[in-house]
Amino acid sequence: MRGIFYLKMAKKRNYHVIITAAGSGSRYKNSSGTKPKQYLLLNGKPVILHSLLKFQKCSDIKSIYISAMPQFFSYLHSLAAKHKITKLKAMVEGGKTRFDSVKNAFNQIVAGLNDIILIHDAARPNLTKADLDKIISESSKYGEVIPAVKIPETVKKVNKSTVEKTIPRDDLWLVQTPQAFRYEVLSKAYILAGERNDYTDEAAMAEHAGFTVRVSECSRSNMKITTQDDLELLKRLMKK
Repeated sequence: MRGIFYLKMAKKRNYHVIITAAGSGSRYKNSSGTKPKQYLLLNGKPVILHSLLKFQKCSDIKSIYISAMPQFFSYLHSLAAKHKITKLKAMVEGGKTRFDSVKNAFNQIVAGLNDIILIHDAARPNLTKADLDKIISESSKYGEVIPAVKIPETVKKVNKSTVEKTIPRDDLWLVQTPQAFRYEVLSKAYILAGERNDYTDEAAMAEHAGFTVRVSECSRSNMKITTQDDLELLKRLMKK
């Protein structure tokens, strides 16, 4: 079913960013009570601010949208004003799932059909300029591009602590963000998805809709904060 839609690539397009920050961080255990990980301090700055500053400084980015819990809207507006995040266009209430939160933000974007939408996890604060530039460059050529890294370790399928088989790792990748899609592709993919909202990322939805998604090998340092150990590791990495 791949290639079911043919879309002509435009020479000039705008780039719009959706930052997903509506999660409660239920898997993250910390001493700050119920404060979500995207608002914890990382080397003196809130985790989400690291991404905001990188997108703000990128000349290709036209606008930024954040999906978040409403109780953090005021805080995020203040944070943006203090650090001159002028590209922030809207705060959007998150949904029950990450998928719903991204869709809510996407519905607020006014863009051309061939504009690129970048979807980024707020809990990935160590996106490098080189990786961002690479995703922008490749999406301008191919449309749908997702950053990823190859799996270096041996992978086992296990059932109740017993190894069932070893899975060949040559074609296995760990996917990161920001993921890039043409506006028209996401629009059509959402229509074809209907009421379904169990996709783990927008790439899975685009794949299901018949679009070809290209993988771009990027840095392993673009890790997601899931545990307190991840945060401590990033503190060390980002001081260098």
